[in-house]
Amino acid sequence: MRNLHDFELPNDGEISLCEINGRIHSMNYDYANVNAFTNTVDNFPKIHITRDLLHPVSSGDEGKALFIHVDVSFLKQLTQVYYEQGFIEALHTASSHNKVLISKTAAIILDVLKNVQKVRLILNPNLRYSGSNLISQFSQTRNWMNNTIRCIAWHPYCAKVAVATCDDSIRIFSSDSGTVVPLLRCKQQKHITCLSWRPLSNTEIAVGHENGIIVWNIDSNSLVARPSISNATILQRPNHRAVMSIAWSAGGDKLVSVAACDKTIYVWDVELDKTCSLKRPGGSGNILVKWSPTGEKLFSCTNGLVFRVWDCRNWECERWSVLNGRIQAACWSNCGSTLLFASNNEPIIYGVIIKNDLVFTSDSDSSSTQAMPMFDVSKVDIDGVIVGGLVQCMESDPKGKRLAVLFQDTNCVAIFNIVRQPGLQLIPSSLVMGLAEEKPSAISFIQNFEAGTCLTVGWSSGRIQYYPIIYTDLACSTEATQSINVSLYNSFSSQIF
Repeated sequence: MRNLHDFELPNDGEISLCEINGRIHSMNYDYANVNAFTNTVDNFPKIHITRDLLHPVSSGDEGKALFIHVDVSFLKQLTQVYYEQGFIEALHTASSHNKVLISKTAAIILDVLKNVQKVRLILNPNLRYSGSNLISQFSQTRNWMNNTIRCIAWHPYCAKVAVATCDDSIRIFSSDSGTVVPLLRCKQQKHITCLSWRPLSNTEIAVGHENGIIVWNIDSNSLVARPSISNATILQRPNHRAVMSIAWSAGGDKLVSVAACDKTIYVWDVELDKTCSLKRPGGSGNILVKWSPTGEKLFSCTNGLVFRVWDCRNWECERWSVLNGRIQAACWSNCGSTLLFASNNEPIIYGVIIKNDLVFTSDSDSSSTQAMPMFDVSKVDIDGVIVGGLVQCMESDPKGKRLAVLFQDTNCVAIFNIVRQPGLQLIPSSLVMGLAEEKPSAISFIQNFEAGTCLTVGWSSGRIQYYPIIYTDLACSTEATQSINVSLYNSFSSQIF
């Protein structure tokens, strides 16, 4: 099995900027400019979100300092605590009061609730974590708690990208620099975990957060910089939190969501706010879901040993399991026949070839087919730079030719060639490094890059980098097909608006 020693780093003081026909181009990081080699990313928005652009996250208690404390009656105080802080805090307030009967009753109820909570913790250990700690543990984003950029999602049909930041805001950047940058932000949107644009739609994007899902509808012709919550649909279910991953079907008619503290997988009809649930034993929650590009299969993994591949025609599943740990990252090939994944405690990328004539035909609980170890990504020292380690996130490009891997505690993003003949193989391509002191936090491929493929890397500084991979045969045909694509997109937009 191959390892990361097959990669080559750029010269000392240089960073990789692009790859053209298999040749990696790099420049000194003090004056690095990708435009020196290719102009394919000139029209993409230049994004650098610094800390002074972020909105402060308020706790909601700042206004209390403006008021003078006064004595109020017990009933009024209890009512106020109930409406501001909830039922549990109202019980604590009642138990500490000098009303004997009320305080004893409240104390008994609190003891009962405490014992119920202990039982729930035994059945579901994830409940002992707070929302932010739980999300940080299972997130696809590296150092989710502290990094500026948390999620990146490209629109499937145009040069428009949504960027979620640590202030619970989403900014929509487009290729037209003169347009207003919409800011999606509301009090219900707390601790964003994932983003997904709706297929066959120019305006809708789903946002997964700690307490549920918000589907925003952004009118591209509007001059309003901050749309109100009236332009969104809020999707919530009891105990379905924290939502860790969402995925649209290829036709955009179904939205699938999974939550870290809920073993139920929900399939949403967004317009009607109705759901169908997928339930199977194993694990106390689910942390990742990926719909295959063809729409025929659905991958889901629990926060335990088990992961599943669902047949979306009859919603039967093929059950798989890892030897120890859990699945941390996974992605489909563009044809939907290959699934690549990595666990949270083993630095190896595995591959599974899903064949329609073999999967979903057995009545056994698990498949007889075994996953194949594809590449050893253990930490190695390449010219004084530590590369590799446990995988944080993996993404494959829409054309199925490249795989990008983000690691948990090293600062290079590894890009592989995906080769299927004579057998499935991962061939080392290039390593993407940031500027001094930068660490990668999130990765995403541009969905409609005509000249080849282009990886987007969000760095800890708030900077977003484009790493284009150019194929000359595709680049030559881009101009011939550009007018057709523009006319199709304009026709599609006119139908919407």
